[in-house]
Order: sequence, then C-alpha cells, then structure tokens
Amino acid sequence: MYYNSNQNNNRAPFTYFLQGALNVNIYSFFIPISYSISNQGQDLGYQLPFDFNRISLHPKYKWIAGHVGNISMTFSPYTLNGHQFTGAGVDLTPSGPFKISAMSGRLLRATNDDGDPRTIPAYNRMGYGIKTNLEKARFKIGLIGFYAKDDPNSIDAIPEVKSVLPEENLVLSIEGEIKLGNNFSLQAEYASTVITRDLRAEKTNNTAFSPIAPFFNNRASTEYYSAVKSRLGYAVGRVNLGVGYERIDPGYETLGAYFFNNDFENITLDASNSFFGDKLTLAINIGYQRDDLDNLKANNTNRTVGSINANLNLSERLTIGGSYSNFSTFTNVKPNQFDDINDGNLLDEELENLDFRQLSQSANANINYIVSNKKTSRQNLSLNYALNDVANEQGGIVRIGDASTFHNLNATHSINFTEQNLSVNTSVNGTYNTIGREEATTWGPTLSVAKYFLDKTLNSRVSVGYNNSNSISAKTNVVNLRGALSYTLKERHNLNLNIIQLFRNGGNNGNLSEFTATISYNYAFGLEKPKFKINKRDKKENDSIRIRYRKYDFFGLPIEITPQLLELPEKEGFTDIIKGETHQLNKLATQLKETERKDKKVYKEIALAYLKALDKYFEFAAFYNEMLFSSYQKLVLEAKEMDSQIKYEYVNLTAKINSADEKNLQDLKQQAILEKRNEAHTKLLESLTARDLQLEDMENPEGAVKTLKKRYASKVFNMHKSGKSDAVIIKYIEIRLADMFHKQLVNK
Repeated sequence: MYYNSNQNNNRAPFTYFLQGALNVNIYSFFIPISYSISNQGQDLGYQLPFDFNRISLHPKYKWIAGHVGNISMTFSPYTLNGHQFTGAGVDLTPSGPFKISAMSGRLLRATNDDGDPRTIPAYNRMGYGIKTNLEKARFKIGLIGFYAKDDPNSIDAIPEVKSVLPEENLVLSIEGEIKLGNNFSLQAEYASTVITRDLRAEKTNNTAFSPIAPFFNNRASTEYYSAVKSRLGYAVGRVNLGVGYERIDPGYETLGAYFFNNDFENITLDASNSFFGDKLTLAINIGYQRDDLDNLKANNTNRTVGSINANLNLSERLTIGGSYSNFSTFTNVKPNQFDDINDGNLLDEELENLDFRQLSQSANANINYIVSNKKTSRQNLSLNYALNDVANEQGGIVRIGDASTFHNLNATHSINFTEQNLSVNTSVNGTYNTIGREEATTWGPTLSVAKYFLDKTLNSRVSVGYNNSNSISAKTNVVNLRGALSYTLKERHNLNLNIIQLFRNGGNNGNLSEFTATISYNYAFGLEKPKFKINKRDKKENDSIRIRYRKYDFFGLPIEITPQLLELPEKEGFTDIIKGETHQLNKLATQLKETERKDKKVYKEIALAYLKALDKYFEFAAFYNEMLFSSYQKLVLEAKEMDSQIKYEYVNLTAKINSADEKNLQDLKQQAILEKRNEAHTKLLESLTARDLQLEDMENPEGAVKTLKKRYASKVFNMHKSGKSDAVIIKYIEIRLADMFHKQLVNK
C-alpha cells in the first residue's frame, strides 16, 4: 500500500501485508495453516504486549481438532471470550454426547516501560482453560474453568501512574439448556470469578462466601464476583416468545476477555411472528436495565429500551422494511445528605433538578423495487431513510442545545447489462444534522461503472463521488475518485490494483489532497494429490471386506461397495435434503473412489466416516416415515369424525324440513349445501380408508404419496432440526395429505 498526503505525514508511506492459508488434506487428516505478517507495527515508536504478525496451525483428524500458534478461542462471555494467545488448544468432538475443549498459552507478552506514555507495560501472563459439554436430546450441560496468572518477576518496575499490577484470576462457570415439553426451553449460565488485583499483597484468611473460594489462595487484594444469565423461551408454529434475565456484579472481570461490562441488571422480553403466509414478519424487543447494584455510586442509572422490526414482501418485486427503537436513560445524582438536611427552604426543587433523563430514538425505513428482470438487463431501485434523535431532559425540560437530530436519505439505482458484462450504479445521498445549536447539511451524488473484459477474467470499476457540506462554522467540498482493476489468470492467479484520490477544499484545516494505492497478488495452489501406479490384481475372495453400521451390512470388494454407499441417499429418500449440505459428503465420496484399490483399512475408515456423516439423515428418514404414517392416521380419524357430524346435521335438517308445514327457503338452500358436502366427504373418506396405508407404505411409497414425501422432505427436516414439536409437524403434513387426496378426487 502506498499513501501520500499534503497534510497527514504521520502515516507510513509504504505498508505491506502478507497473508495466506494452506489447507493440507490427506484422507481424514487436515492441517490448515494460516499466517499474517505486516510492517504495520514496526514504526509505532512504542511497545505493545502482543504481536502484529501471526501464524497458526489447525490440524484436524476425524473428531480431534488442534490449534497451535497465535490463536484465539471462546468458551463463554464470562470466562474465555476471544482473547488472543500464543500456545495451543484442542477441540474433541466425538460422535457421543460428551465434548471437550482446552487451551494453554501466553495471553500477554512481558513488556517493560520505556518512558513513552503510549507504551502499554505488561507482565508475562499465562492462561489455561477447559470446557466440557454433555449433550442429550432433551438437555445439555457444560462446565468451564479458566485460570490466568501474571509473573511478577517478568519485567522491571512499572511507574505508579500507569497502575499496572500483577494479577491472578480463576473463573468457574456452569451452563445448560433443557427442553420443557414440546414448546418451552430454558437456557442459563452462572459464573463465579475471583481476581487478585496485586499478587504482591500479603495472604489472608478466606472469609468470602463463594463456590470458587476453596480453590484459590486469598490475598488482601482478592475480590469475588458472580454473574448469571437465563432465558425462558416458548415456540409454537411461527410464534416465538422469550423472557431473559442477566445480572453481573459490580467489579466482575475475567482476564480471558479484553473488555467486560459489569454492574448492571437486565430484564428483557422478545417476541416474533410472521403473518399472511410469511409475507409479513414482526419482531419486538422490550427491556429494562439498571446499574449501581451495590448502591455505592455517586449516581445511578436505569433505562428502558423497546424496538420493533418489520419486513413486508408485497410481491416478488417490491419489498418494504422498517425498524424503530426507543431508549430512555434515567440518572439520579445522589446529593450530599448534609446539604439536604441543612436546606432551610422546604419548597425548593433543587434536588429534582439533579434528575437527568436521556431520550434516544432511531428509525429506519427502506423500499426495494426490481424495475425489470429481463435476460438482457436487470434494474433495481432502492430508497433508504434513517433517523437518530437524542435529547437530554433535566427537571422535565429539554433545554436548547441539549438535543441533536440526524436525518439521512439515500436513493440508489442500478442497472446490469448482462450480455455486455456492464453495470452502472447511481446514487444520491443527503444528510441533515442538528447538534446542539448548530445545523449542518451534506449532500452529493455518486456514479459507478463496472465492466468485464477478456471472458470475465478482467474486471474494471471506476467511480466518482462528490459531496457538499454546509454548517455555521465551515463550508466544505469533497471529490473522491476511485479506480479498480482485477485480473484472474488460469483460475489460480489474481492481481488487483485499487487507487483512491481525494480532494477537499474549505473547512478549518485547509485544502487536502490524499492519494492511496493498493497492489495485491493472490495465488491459490490447488495442488492435486499424487497419483501412484498400482498393479491391478485379480479379484480374490480374501480381498473382500465387511462394513457394518446400524442396520446396514455391506460385504464385497471396495469397488462393489462404493456404488452401494453412494446410492444410499437416493434409496433412503433424502437426496433433496442434503443438496445444500453435500460439501463434506462429496469430499468423502471422492476419497472412497480414490482408495478403492489401495489400503483396505483406510477404505473401511472412510466408508464408516461416510455412513456417520449420513447418520442424522438416517435418523430423520425413520422419523419422517413415522410422521407421515401418524398424519395419515390422524387424517382418517378426523375424516370419520367429520363424516358423522355432517350426516348428523343433514339428517336433522331434513327431518326439520319434512315436518314443517311450510318449506323455509333458507333451510332448503342449507339442505342442498349439506347434501353436496355429505356426498363429497363420503367419497373422500372412502378413498382414504380404501388405501389402508401402513408404515411400510410410507417407507417405500408409490404414486402421489411418493411425490408428496419427496416434495416436503426438506421442509420437514428443517422443522425437525429447529425443534418443532411432533404435533406441529404432523399437522403440517396432514394438511398437505388432505389437499393431495382432495385434488386426486377432483381430477377423477
């Protein structure tokens, strides 16, 4: 990257980045290697306790995944949460219910203070963590432990002004989730942390009441905190409701995270639903938050928040979306109690004026319309509006200068000429701001043109943008010119050139000219596995192998077993389900073919891995057959009940008409309707009972049932995977079955 400016001379003129990833894949063994090297941190002039340059390896074999080098892992928000470390980690995910993750490494590098105020001194900090999970169909539970400690002797003395002390931290957490019936679910996590602020402090007796206290050496600077978070959810059909609670003690901290917010309590309520055949979706969130849980701060704050999101698909071309949120924060500054006692005027409202309320609201609306969707050209038009408003209220009054409003309007038109490989985008953007007593406006157009050349191997893009800003204090004009070229050679090499030239005149800082150019080269190796010549042997009985998994038993030569394995999805009826999830299966299928004439032991391992990859689909196939059969049984039962009801109504109405002296025209019309309903329903019931479908008929269906089973397999699979109850799934299938049988009768 090259940078040049007539004003900003602090930035290095040349910056380079080397980034890459190498994925080695040999049968079931994977070794992804990634690196990132740059000179970005060399010219800072001060020190930091971490590395800019990183390299990491992530070897994987079956259910064992390792991490080595400059890496990061996450266990939970309250324990280890994305902190980079230099060391190693492992994830063990066998097919059973038990999973485990662990890590060990250096969190911070020892960094001495060099006198530069920007230098961040740090002790050498080591960290260790483990996470275990037990997952069952109806519940899951996990335990997490994380420990970190600084080495007080790793660096020289640190100035008191920087307040960096050697620390020690231990966190234990338990998390879980349980399904309550078919519709309710409960998730919860409880974490307890103990942190010693200064390891040089003397040891003391432990008097704290904490589940973590027996595992930690107590010192004069040791503190104990806890955090809890839970959510009760309810889901039925498209309706989702949830109530959440979160509480984090003042001072809660973990050395496994860079930043942690504490001293607050949250109560939230969320709800979502879709209407009109999923054309309209709504999501609502309401929450209440307060701080100063220990009542020790000079002032406390509580706030409420509410938001609503809506999306409406009026047609295939027109989509409308919008959102609104409203925040209010209330701060009560606690007065000095003696000022209150000594105040002789009982009628004044000085204390009330110490109550502050901050009101914040935002809204967003967007409209997207597909003007045309022709083969030769596609046009799209979109309009977006955003509003942000903030006001400070004191003593019930919003004073002049204590409010700010931001309006933004953007209109975009794009057209893509498919046959000419040309696209043109135009947009106009405008903003209007009021900040305190000042007003400012900014507006401007942008034009962008992109064109492919040389059979789409060369992509070029040029854009120009202009905006004008006006405020009481300044008037500014900005012109932004951009150009980009991207060339792909033999699908392996990719060259990119990007340039940006910015001109700004006016403003308080004078005229600015800024130029940035970036040149990049990417290469994808795509190395093929070496091919070895192997003398073909005649088929012998002792070359045959046996592969057993669940109800499946295959015996024969590998070249005979492979086709049987690959046709399983079609045979079991879930080919359509796995269309979007075939990456791993395709990889294993390729390995099956490659190892047919090689090591039989390796082939057998890959064959079992292939069957295990299909495991969830095998389970679903059996589940789907049961749901189809239960839906059919329920449909027949309800049809019989409805038949009795219709006949009862028809007989009663006929008796009423026959016994009446005068025929009622309305009764005669109703009798005709019931007669038709009775006749139609009788035919439907006869058709249903005549089929006499059994469970085995659902496993190997024919005709319309086979078509229906194939059509809705993917939908039912997603419903089952997302936790929908059996009753909801049966109802869904029953409606489709009824519609199918009804259409068959109409066609006849």
